[in-house]
Amino acid sequence: MSHSTDGTNRRRASRRPVKISWRRWARRAVLAGALAAAAWLLFCIVSALVAFAALPWGGLAAGQPSVVYAADGSEIGPLTAYAYQVPVTLDELPPAVAQAFVASEDIRFYQHHGVDPRGIARAIITNLRERAIAEGGSTITQQVARNTFLTQRQTLTRKVREAVLALLLEARFEKDEILALYLNQLYMGHGTYGVGAAARLYFNKDASELTLGEAATLAGIAPAPEAFSPLRDPEAARVRRDAVLDRMVAAGYLTPEEAEAEKAQPLAVSQGEVEPAASHPWYMDEVRSELRERFGLKAEQVALMGLRIHTGMDPVLQEAAEALLAERIFPANTPDGVEAAFAAVDPRSGDVLALVGGREYPPGGGLNRASRGRVSPGSVLKPVVVYAPAIEYAGMTPESTVLDEPLNVNGWEPQNWDHQFRGEVTLREAARLSLNIPAIRLMDQVGVERARAFAKRLGIPVTDADRGLTLALGAMAEGVSPLELAGAYQAFANGGTYRTPHLITMVETADGRVLRGREVRARQVMRPETAHAVTDMLTTVVQQGTGTGALLDRPMAGKTGTVELPQGDAFAGLSGNSAAWFVGYTPDVVASVWVGYDQVDPTHYLPPEVNGSTYPTWIWRQVVGTALAGRPVLAFPGPDGGAPQVVESPVQEEPAEPATPEPPAEEPAQPVLPAIVDLAASPGPQPGSVNLTWRAEGGNAAAAGAQFRILRSSAAAAAATEAQVVATVAGPPFLDVLAEPGIYVYWVVAVDPATGAMGQPSAPLPVEVRMEEPGGEPPGPGNEGPEEPGEEEPGDVGPGGESGGEEPGEPGEEEPVTGEPGSGEPGPEQPANGHPSGREAGEGTPDEGTPAEGARAGGSPGQGPQQGGTPGNGGSGTEPGEKGPGSETR
Repeated sequence: MSHSTDGTNRRRASRRPVKISWRRWARRAVLAGALAAAAWLLFCIVSALVAFAALPWGGLAAGQPSVVYAADGSEIGPLTAYAYQVPVTLDELPPAVAQAFVASEDIRFYQHHGVDPRGIARAIITNLRERAIAEGGSTITQQVARNTFLTQRQTLTRKVREAVLALLLEARFEKDEILALYLNQLYMGHGTYGVGAAARLYFNKDASELTLGEAATLAGIAPAPEAFSPLRDPEAARVRRDAVLDRMVAAGYLTPEEAEAEKAQPLAVSQGEVEPAASHPWYMDEVRSELRERFGLKAEQVALMGLRIHTGMDPVLQEAAEALLAERIFPANTPDGVEAAFAAVDPRSGDVLALVGGREYPPGGGLNRASRGRVSPGSVLKPVVVYAPAIEYAGMTPESTVLDEPLNVNGWEPQNWDHQFRGEVTLREAARLSLNIPAIRLMDQVGVERARAFAKRLGIPVTDADRGLTLALGAMAEGVSPLELAGAYQAFANGGTYRTPHLITMVETADGRVLRGREVRARQVMRPETAHAVTDMLTTVVQQGTGTGALLDRPMAGKTGTVELPQGDAFAGLSGNSAAWFVGYTPDVVASVWVGYDQVDPTHYLPPEVNGSTYPTWIWRQVVGTALAGRPVLAFPGPDGGAPQVVESPVQEEPAEPATPEPPAEEPAQPVLPAIVDLAASPGPQPGSVNLTWRAEGGNAAAAGAQFRILRSSAAAAAATEAQVVATVAGPPFLDVLAEPGIYVYWVVAVDPATGAMGQPSAPLPVEVRMEEPGGEPPGPGNEGPEEPGEEEPGDVGPGGESGGEEPGEPGEEEPVTGEPGSGEPGPEQPANGHPSGREAGEGTPDEGTPAEGARAGGSPGQGPQQGGTPGNGGSGTEPGEKGPGSETR
């Protein structure tokens, strides 16, 4: 009985709740909180140390801007972090400038070690008394730490990291160095940074000329420059100036009498023009990006590190591309907003020679279409995903044959541009005519996955969505940039080696050491025989095919591409294109040209005459031809690879040694310039344009690189000496675009670039310029209409001056035909939306909705530099050539 009672009592006791003392809970909570706080504090300290350790050798160099240099050693300009920044050193500033900012912002700057507990306490008391944030506790050193390493977000973590970084800065730099960094970094309103730019903006003078009152004014507006700006509120700026003068008295920098005398003076604001350092801004923007991505440097750090940044820029090529794209070069009937981009790479090194991201650089910067744009490539992708893989993997050659016959892939019936089928054609002929069906058959034979892998090795950003045969026609879900295409083609030019395109070749710190970043690696991506064969095929394209408008008098190759308008009701009945491409290369330059719109819609698209065969090839020839004029002529590597060989060097005329010294008074022999004969004009590719051709005969300066000056006058009786100089070019042809109709007179004269001497002008050539749309009479005197024997129909002549073929099989307008939609689910090689198109990949819009809706859903390739799209649903890879009479366009 007792045993049973004891057991019952034990069971009852076991069911009673166990009481834990509240003190134990409190201790556990305090311990957990302390551990969390310690971990957080440790994170703040470690992250601050990591950020500070990332600052490379040489560190920050107060007042010494980082400078960018071109490949030839010439200075491009300073690389500031902001649009309006004029770096200054403390030595060149009047003492009053530093004194005003120290008194106003951190009166104990020279006493503390980066963090000022007294200042923090004073700020807390002031803010409590004012019941607002009236004073901050950050020291000048903390502000430098924040501007250099951190964001402006107001968080406790940032404040702790800021304090740690301030202590580290004080340990590494002198006080005056930190103050100079601060004076160059702080925001001063209206887009200006630093006292150098602020002095120019508010007082129209250099910072070295600032007076005491002007220094106090700048220090006064610094805490809230937009609110206290003397340009917006002179009275508020005056009150702030006077408050700073009082602070300077308290700091011992001024006597009360000096302060009162300065307060009696007017502000004397004189607004100046502050211009950003705008030398080659598209290229400089990408230099900033590469410094961040390859070297881990923020723009704020780079601006004040005194770096010497060496790049691969070719100044002649860069300037020529910028100048030409900025001109009015497109047809008068082209809607406003047409854009263009240009990217060039040296295939021997991977250096980016030139980069132009748009026709004009917008204030404050904008999308760099050359490096960051994403557009459907159309047929310029064929060499990368079709021809090269077929040669590399299937053992084919340019003379191998492929069937050009009707094709049905799960209901998708693609067509060639001319609706014709040619039976068996060679790869060379398929490339020359940019035929679609042979390209699709070749990719099917090689395999889509192998083609995708090959493209990836060449730097083309294919995605998981790019898995259909429409990739053979240039359909990409996200598109590609001009720089990426130039980078891919470099492997064809150099024997099969791919190097990631890069702008920066070397970075030196302020103390002369070389800064190490992520290296650019080279890799062999195809056999030299493959690269040689592709180049051989693409040489035919520019000699006899769709790329003749780009042809230079030296070894070169290339491929055109045209992205047609999207399908859909919104574009029904419209004739034109979304975008146009040309990628061409010599052994020493690979350049990519894109023309199109940021957003294509029924009122913003390219007219039919702007296609891959016309304007992109002409732009390429004008820009690259200008840059290569007078340079050695190189031959492409052979089937075994190797470096390009010089086949012709510029003639360096050396005076023959005379038997006896010539009398010193005798003038040196002048070059004999060639005569200009057979000057002729033909209609350009749009209303109001004239294409000039001529021949140069005789002279001894032609071999040394004589250039040709184009003269024009609107007065019929004018002489050549009274004419306007239109341009100076390396050779014919030249396309002139006029804004008004009328009769113009042209002359061409040879010029010796070495001496500036000019030859005799050609005979005058009067040309009547009309402004009819395509279909009207061509410009020129004495036109009797298109029935006149030998008369060229409007549109026959593109910028390059070559006339297009009329017979099927010659490069002409590519007009794909839309196939019938398939039923049911799409097959593995059918366009993903189940709406097959006979157009080359990339030209349509989504099945439902407006073009804008399609863009939101991923867009259709060709919609703009940031618009991609689904495979088979975007812009065409068609290759319109110059049109013959009776040809149609879509």
